[in-house]
Amino acid sequence: MASQTVRHDALGRRDIVPGVSHVDATESSEPQGTLVSAVRILTNIPMLVLKLQSKEIGTENLPKFYFIKPDCLVIEKWPSDTFLGKVEKEVIVDTLCGAAVLRGSNVYAPGVMGLSPNTELNELVNVYADIEGKCKKGLKTKFEGEKQLVGTGRLKKLRFELFDQVIKPSGIAVNILMPTSGLPVINENLYPKGDVLLQNLPSLVCGWVVDARPGEIILDMCAAPGNKTTHLAEMSNNKACVIALDKTPQKIAKIKENCYLHGITCVESYVYDAIKCHSEDKTDIAPGPPFSSSSFDKILLDAPCSGLGQRPQLNVKVNIKTLQSYPVVQKKLIATTASANAVVARYSGQWRAAQRAGGT
Repeated sequence: MASQTVRHDALGRRDIVPGVSHVDATESSEPQGTLVSAVRILTNIPMLVLKLQSKEIGTENLPKFYFIKPDCLVIEKWPSDTFLGKVEKEVIVDTLCGAAVLRGSNVYAPGVMGLSPNTELNELVNVYADIEGKCKKGLKTKFEGEKQLVGTGRLKKLRFELFDQVIKPSGIAVNILMPTSGLPVINENLYPKGDVLLQNLPSLVCGWVVDARPGEIILDMCAAPGNKTTHLAEMSNNKACVIALDKTPQKIAKIKENCYLHGITCVESYVYDAIKCHSEDKTDIAPGPPFSSSSFDKILLDAPCSGLGQRPQLNVKVNIKTLQSYPVVQKKLIATTASANAVVARYSGQWRAAQRAGGT
C-alpha cells in the first residue's frame, strides 16, 4: 500500500485532455493548457485537507501527489517520521473496518465494537482491530483480546450515539488522522458526487487495458458495484454501449446508482447469470441476455475470486471448500467469454444488432 489512487470523472470535467500522461501537482509551476482547471479541481481539496492534517500530526512535509493519467491522481504516504505522540484512549473496531482504515478510510459507526469509558468528543484515540472477533458490542472496559493498532484519530461520536440508540448508528465515528499504513485519508465526499472515486490502481488499469472507444459494444460480465463499468463509459466519453451483468437485483441497483452519480447514460444493466449469457440456440434479435453468436468488440471479465491477494487483510475467514469453488466458476465464465461472440445492444434508445468488423 504505497499510495492512494483517486479516479477523476472525465464526464464531469470536459477540460481533461487525453494523452497528457503525468502532472506533478506538488510542483510550483502549473501545467499548461486546458488540463490546468482539472488539476486545480482535483488537487486543491487534498492540498487543503493535508495541510490541516499536517498541523494535527506535527509535520511540515506533505505527501506527494501527481497524475499518472488524466483520470488518475496518485497520493503517496505521509513521511515515515510522522508521529502523533502517546494516546491513551482506545476504540475497538471489527476487522473489515480495521482493514479499511489501513487503506485510508475514516472509522464509520457500524464498525465500532468498543470504546474506552469517559472519552470526550474530539479526543485523540487509537483505533484497534479485533483480530479474533471476540469483542462484544458496546464494550466499556479495556479490550484484552488480540488486537492490532490500525490508526489514530479524533472521536466524532460519543458512546450513547454508538451503542444506546434504537436506530443503527451511521456516519463517521472517528476522523482518522494517521493510519499505521501511512496513507492519507482522502474523503471523496468532499467533492461533488460523481466527480471522484477512490479506486485501487489495479482496477483502474483494467479500464485502461480495455480502452473503451465511442461506438464500441462492450460486455462487463460481473459488473457490480460498477466502478469498472463507469470507468469504461467515461473513457468512451459516454459514447460506447456498455452492457453490465450481475446475478442479483441489489447488485444491479448499485450499478445503476453509480451510473446516475457519474452522469452516465450509455450503460444497460441486467440481472443475469453471466455464465448463461450466451445461447447457441438463439437466432432472433431480442433485447437483453442471453446473446446470440456474433461478437462483442470487447469483454471485461473480473471473475469472482477469494480476494486473498487484497492488502491489507487482518483476518482470513474463507475455507478450503469455498476456495476450491472459485476455479470452477472462473473456468465457466472464461468459456462463456470465448463463446459469446454475439451481442444485441441498446444504444441511444434503439435496439440494434452489432457485429464485429469482418464478422458474419
